[in-house]
Amino acid sequence: MSSRSRRGSVPVPIRPYVLAMGLWLTACQSVDPRMVEARTASLYPHRAGASAAADATESPSLDEVRRTASLASYLNFGLRHSGTLRNAYETWRAAVERTAQTTSLPDPVASFSQFVEDLQTRTGPQRRRYGLTQNVPWPGKLRQRGRISEARAEELWQQVEARRLAVQRDIAVTFHEYGYLGQSLRIKQRVLELLRQLEPVVQSRIRAGAGQQDLLRLQVEIGRVENDLASLVEIRPALSARLAAAMGYPSDDLLPLPETTEPTLRKVDRARLVELAADRNPKVREFAAAVVRHRHALELSQTERWPDLSVGVDYLETGSAVNPATPGSGRDPWAWRVGFSVPIWVHRYDAAERQAEHELTAASAALHQLRGDLRADVEHAGFALNDALRQVALYRDTLLPRARELLDVTRAAYRAGRAALLDLLDSERSLLDFEVGYWRATRDYLQSEARVAALVGGGFR
Repeated sequence: MSSRSRRGSVPVPIRPYVLAMGLWLTACQSVDPRMVEARTASLYPHRAGASAAADATESPSLDEVRRTASLASYLNFGLRHSGTLRNAYETWRAAVERTAQTTSLPDPVASFSQFVEDLQTRTGPQRRRYGLTQNVPWPGKLRQRGRISEARAEELWQQVEARRLAVQRDIAVTFHEYGYLGQSLRIKQRVLELLRQLEPVVQSRIRAGAGQQDLLRLQVEIGRVENDLASLVEIRPALSARLAAAMGYPSDDLLPLPETTEPTLRKVDRARLVELAADRNPKVREFAAAVVRHRHALELSQTERWPDLSVGVDYLETGSAVNPATPGSGRDPWAWRVGFSVPIWVHRYDAAERQAEHELTAASAALHQLRGDLRADVEHAGFALNDALRQVALYRDTLLPRARELLDVTRAAYRAGRAALLDLLDSERSLLDFEVGYWRATRDYLQSEARVAALVGGGFR
């Protein structure tokens, strides 16, 4: 067989090398897709394994959200359409894809050399050189880099969880504020109607010879209530816009006022809340993942001083010898190459290791401080929840029943001429203040529940 025909084929010894390189390249570490799918389903149930048509069917429309005007529908809509939550989710997905990149071998390098002058050898002139080189990091480096990427992805997932809880908290807090506004408007409107119903009674007493002062006092009180009512009407668009922004609602129309219901009062154990927060709070988990990441980074820095391997193969294209009868004439030689990096700049590796140690210490200190701050926040949120519970019970069981009874007695006494209008107005104002106070305490209780849930990582009952 001529040398020319042999040059068109790859030498047999090269094929195992190419196969080995392919196995090395495909042996990269990747994140379990089932874990990614499960986490996506927990955040976006409509996206996991669903088609675009199914997604459009399950996603609530703007009309549905307006029609139901419930906290559940607002939360559902908000989790699907929150831009900040989607930003955190896509950032995490990008980090997940980073793991496969950091654990794969670098691309092999193919080289070609054309000799300017043929290199004369006994078997013939060497004219061209073909090479293939693969760099292989020291054993353990790729694995450590993969662990660092996985820990970073876990940090970002905990940021997703924290953002999800924050979106739920913000929607719930604003929803209950909006509901409190609705209750205040209804109370003020009812009181205004009652006061206007008193005008004919006062005027009849004036015609019977009573003084004008009762009518003036009543008109002053009506004016005060009308002013309060106007302020509540003016603030409604601002609260509606805040609620729409919290849930990513794209319309500028006023959201309907929700119907606030009386909550089921349950006192919480603050010690148990602290335990739940220490275990489930996503910020704590994020900082813990950061500690793990910096620990792997320290281990990687300790192996960076070890040399990396370089393996390769060369193939030389050789022409026929001057004497074609020379043994091996025109034979194309090949050669294996093995090399090592020479890590002689010790000060650089020492500095990198010290850097990793400082970063690990900083991450550990941040985690310790966060746990202390979280405990204080949970204690305060638990106090606010139990205090609001106490106030709701006080208004509902004691103050409101007595204020209604006092108003009934004073109203009957006023119609019988045994009480002054000022007494009646004071009774009306007291009942108004207690009703507003009751719904304010109810709002505080429900908002405190939302804040506690965000701190402890979800439900806590």
